[in-house]
Amino acid sequence: MKRSELDQASTPESLAEHVARNAPALRQSQHEHVRATESVREATYRGHQIVIRTSYHIEVDGVAVEGHLGVTNDGQVHYHAVPNLSFASAVDLVKQLIDTFPEDFQPGSEEHGHREAP
Repeated sequence: MKRSELDQASTPESLAEHVARNAPALRQSQHEHVRATESVREATYRGHQIVIRTSYHIEVDGVAVEGHLGVTNDGQVHYHAVPNLSFASAVDLVKQLIDTFPEDFQPGSEEHGHREAP
């Protein structure tokens, strides 16, 4: 692509149009994988390959908490929306999400979470 074509293709208006045009497909692709979060940890010990898959389905007030949750090899739980924090349990993590993002947990919300990291 030539420089002038790139300049035309990257105007704020053209980028906004591209985002608007592709937003429904992006939303659908994101929601296909977030209902049950699986974390995979691997280690080698005395010549043995260890693989641990941990699955989470978290709800608050009957509404699914969506997003990417992971577990480290030492058992700490983390969530992509609060990347600098880790927790001893998934319950502690969800309590922190409620405290950090109270607007996401208001009555009538259809889904909780799935925030991007700040």
